[in-house]
Amino acid sequence: MTNKFYQWWKTHRRVVTLGGFLILLGWYVSPVIKEAKFKNTCISLSEKAALNKFEGDNIGETLLKETGLSITELAKIEGYKNCVK
Repeated sequence: MTNKFYQWWKTHRRVVTLGGFLILLGWYVSPVIKEAKFKNTCISLSEKAALNKFEGDNIGETLLKETGLSITELAKIEGYKNCVK
């Protein structure tokens, strides 16, 4: 029994070690991926809300001329500012 296990381990140790390492790395990185997903969703929703607000409020030509940006670009900036802390 010991000899069979040793022979199996000798031939599969690299695969088992690499697989274990990848599983542990995925488990460690999982919260970071979830946080990024939530942040992207927040930015997307805030951008849509800001775009509706800017189009409805008529933000004026002065702001558009000062920044040189379009309304959609200003909405993207506002959405990013709302969600990144």
